[in-house]
Amino acid sequence: MAEHHDEEPLPLTWPFRAAGTVGIAAIVWFCLIFAAEDVGAHLTAEWEVFWGLMMFSVLLIVVGAVLNLLRVRRHSAA
Repeated sequence: MAEHHDEEPLPLTWPFRAAGTVGIAAIVWFCLIFAAEDVGAHLTAEWEVFWGLMMFSVLLIVVGAVLNLLRVRRHSAA
């Protein structure tokens, strides 16, 4: 394991990793929409699910940025 001995805390990465996972799920859903149309079927709430996953991914990125900014400010104030 890597060690971190600087005074500056490491940034939180879980929101960004979760956003990437949700983004991949959105891309998979996007591909499934067209795959279903190729065989003549339609998925339930096709575009609503896709855009919902994309917006959730963006929300996770914003939450991660805010958490890291708050963490840096708290650390610099101490």
